[in-house]
Amino acid sequence: MRNRIRLRMGFGVRIALFLGIVCLLAGCTESGKRDKLAFGEVVLSSEPAAPHAKQDTKLTVTVNNADYAARDAEVQLQINAKSALPKLIDTVKEGDAYTASYSFPSADDYTITVHMSYEDEHFSFAKPLKVEE
Repeated sequence: MRNRIRLRMGFGVRIALFLGIVCLLAGCTESGKRDKLAFGEVVLSSEPAAPHAKQDTKLTVTVNNADYAARDAEVQLQINAKSALPKLIDTVKEGDAYTASYSFPSADDYTITVHMSYEDEHFSFAKPLKVEE
């Protein structure tokens, strides 16, 4: 009878130890998780700074997050306006930024949605852009 009690107590200790190790390992993997890319870490700029309709504009996307800036992404720009159908254009990586040229058809308040696809993640950020005559 005493042997059975010792075996049961030994088994319980082993189970408790096993569960403790599992909890510890689960905590370690959570702390190793990288932060998500935030809206303010993705910057859309244009050249010229105040774009004009029917003129080529260089659109540049810069990532101000060291983890994501070091990784390659497929970046597309979705150009939306109230007066036109949306357009989806691809960018090209130039140094630390992604660029594309676009000629806006008319003066309007545009929303440029930056789509960033990494190996295992996708982000989209809507950025306003005013285009003048």
